Amino acid sequence: MRVHETLDLPLSAADAAAMYADPSYAEIRKNALGASSVTSTVDGDPSGAFTVRTEMSLPTDRVPEVARRFVGSSLTVREEQSWDAPAADGARSGRNRLDVVGMPAGMVASIRLTPAGEAASTLEIDGDLTAKVPLIGGRLEKAAAPYISQVLRVEQKAVATYRDQQA
Repeated sequence: MRVHETLDLPLSAADAAAMYADPSYAEIRKNALGASSVTSTVDGDPSGAFTVRTEMSLPTDRVPEVARRFVGSSLTVREEQSWDAPAADGARSGRNRLDVVGMPAGMVASIRLTPAGEAASTLEIDGDLTAKVPLIGGRLEKAAAPYISQVLRVEQKAVATYRDQQA
């Protein structure tokens, strides 16, 4: 199922890139999403190309009922964000991959971080959500799409929390 979301971030594109590579942002995301644990590693430097790998254990209380039967009371999500070096204007392109551990489900997306002023940027996510479960995969995808949107809105608030803590 196709997923397209646009988030308005209260940080410049350069500051947003640095935030994604900052382990304290992983902790803020953990708290914002109600996760029980998070680990995050970074390869490269946010001034150039870099990759962030995060693993988070999330409660399933907000997961659609049709999916909850398969994952239980928590699920582990592995995320890999690979960012290209910034263009002259500060914009970046990248790829985002989410995998639900123990399930044939996840999302692969292109991501684009675009400056929107001195202290703002826009993050566009355009990808495919898949659930390769016989007979009900399509139903799982349709049920999960609004959940993905909710998670991204929570993450947008986490960016504001990060900004406020850095001030």
